[in-house]
Amino acid sequence: MARICIWLFLALMGVGCAPTAKVKLVMQLRPDQESLYRARILKPFEKKHKCIVELRTYQDPAKLPELLAAGDTIDLVDPPLAMTRSLVARNLIAPLDEIIQPKDLADLRKEYFLMDLGSIRGQTYFLPSYLETPVLIYLKSQVAEAVQYWDLRKDDINRALAKYNGKGLPRNYVLEKDPAQWDYFDLFVVGYYWSNKEVQGQRRGRMALGPLGSPSTPQSLMDKCFQTGAGADALLRMNDDAVVDMFQWQSVLVREGILNPNLVKSRWSDDQIRAGFQSGELFLSEATQMDAFLIHGTGTPEMPGFLANPEDMGVALMPRGNSLLLDQRSLAQREGRRSVGTRGNWWGVTRQSRNRGLSYQLAHYLSNTQNQILESSSFGIIPVRQDLLGELSLMFGGGWTSDVFQTASQQLVENRFTVAPLVEEFADVGQNYLNAYEDICLPGGGQRTRFEDIRKELEDRFIPRQRQILGAKYPERALSSR
Repeated sequence: MARICIWLFLALMGVGCAPTAKVKLVMQLRPDQESLYRARILKPFEKKHKCIVELRTYQDPAKLPELLAAGDTIDLVDPPLAMTRSLVARNLIAPLDEIIQPKDLADLRKEYFLMDLGSIRGQTYFLPSYLETPVLIYLKSQVAEAVQYWDLRKDDINRALAKYNGKGLPRNYVLEKDPAQWDYFDLFVVGYYWSNKEVQGQRRGRMALGPLGSPSTPQSLMDKCFQTGAGADALLRMNDDAVVDMFQWQSVLVREGILNPNLVKSRWSDDQIRAGFQSGELFLSEATQMDAFLIHGTGTPEMPGFLANPEDMGVALMPRGNSLLLDQRSLAQREGRRSVGTRGNWWGVTRQSRNRGLSYQLAHYLSNTQNQILESSSFGIIPVRQDLLGELSLMFGGGWTSDVFQTASQQLVENRFTVAPLVEEFADVGQNYLNAYEDICLPGGGQRTRFEDIRKELEDRFIPRQRQILGAKYPERALSSR
């Protein structure tokens, strides 16, 4: 009897001393977001599940495969959508089908928007975390001035464009007052006006169409291909007219000094673009709706903003792409669209997770209604829950936040299911686009501006590399007509 009591005592001691469950969570977060997660979001989950959540952040998504394959066990990760296929191809993510029941998986499809994008070859691997989309951020006062006075430089603008398309502006061109109606010719016009405007004794470009020194730069270039009319296959082929149109526009914007020269010379990151608005270097840029929150600011120490007059910030749909070349009627040869790739991050339970069930519960908790509202109001994320998306522009009772979300909602409608190519080789494809941009569009490379010269450079140098990267996945098609 004494022996039984001893064993029972030891067993109870063992239960009492059982180690606390741990989940190592790796996320792409800014410092202010990390602080919110630690202070307000993770603690309730830890208390309810009697566990410890160890949070670690990362900056460059391209390094995720290496990070997950390292010896330090990671349980849950939030890769950008564009990197999800690469992680699955390396067998680093566990299918949700192996973690939850089929009924629960079916319920998730009703609960979350774009849930099917987390499925690969018939299996579901990822749960949506949040969405984001680029929009146009600009200073209302500077746009109003350009709209009023641009025609004073109309002859100069025509001469500048004629160097590249032989004609100048399209027939009967008028600069629209509303940037939501703009196309690429409008961007050129306002950018040319601003670059010739003296500001504190200096004249230079005041525009930045996205960062040039950020992990998101390759995806920004792909977005511009979507705008000029390329589909996912055309983007991967790299030889369609719309892709050449994209490179021609970007090269001309640099050559004419319309993009801020410091953006080009120093390869500005997202942080430097925000600082550019603060210093007066920038009047307009592409940015995600999350960046719009940072640029405007909330007037708090955590998010002070970057504008002397936050009320001067405007938000608009992305400009419609088109060809720089004009047809016999002096209209753009090719019309594009306003669509860009919907971006976002997705929860993935790793293959090496020590507790897959608990890791999944954490992912589901982090994307619940309460946390999505908190992150939307704090950082401008677009929620992925079906019950919130329909109320997105109404959640904040008017003002600039509603303007940002209303524009982002309209942009998502324009995007529809446009996303960056979901291929395992996305990082290499993106690097190939970045290399082509630096060679064709920037000083120090060839900086080609003629349509045919750009096409030849792509065919000689970058399409062969694209074929090498994609192999049998390269979407063959006859070269576009010349």
